Amino acid sequence: MLDEFLHTLEHGPQHWAYGLVATASAVEYVFPPLPGDTVVLFAVVLAARAQLDWALVYALMTLGAIAGGLMAWGFGLWLADHEDHWPRFLKGPTVTRALDAVRRGYERHGPTYLAVNRFLPVLRAFFFLGAGLSRMGAWPVIVFGGLSAAVWNALLLGAGYAVGHNWDAMRDLMERYTAATLVIVVVAGVAIVGRFLWDSRRA
Repeated sequence: MLDEFLHTLEHGPQHWAYGLVATASAVEYVFPPLPGDTVVLFAVVLAARAQLDWALVYALMTLGAIAGGLMAWGFGLWLADHEDHWPRFLKGPTVTRALDAVRRGYERHGPTYLAVNRFLPVLRAFFFLGAGLSRMGAWPVIVFGGLSAAVWNALLLGAGYAVGHNWDAMRDLMERYTAATLVIVVVAGVAIVGRFLWDSRRA
């Protein structure tokens, strides 16, 4: 499937290519296993080769990310409004305390969470899901999520031109970044969960 995406980007009609860029940017927030980053990265390489219009690629990458973030936020909001219908295993005291902690976190640092979301592969959608569960308004989601996407996409385009539109170099750069980021996130997550469990046990 990924090969078909990339082949269409490079050899298909341009309107299909631009549509795939926007769709991949959006859907990875709703269905994270979709390799949206890879599709977007390949589009950046094509833009650097002048096969695609870089300004339009940039705009569609950013608008797609905003749309996908809003979909994840909307799902979180729907979950918050239907909490009474959640499965029983999600209604225990531990889950309740965890959700309260998430909501308190978004009350204090919600804009910051959304502003860094685009720089954290795999976890991006969960930032918007948390915003919805915390009933954050739509405008902060659009503004701060859009700012994050705009900065990230500008860096991707800059990297594409810096490496001379070399696909292998761009892919290697992204894989290294993703691996390093995931290691940091896992270590931080273990520390946070450990602290939460320790506080819960004391309580």
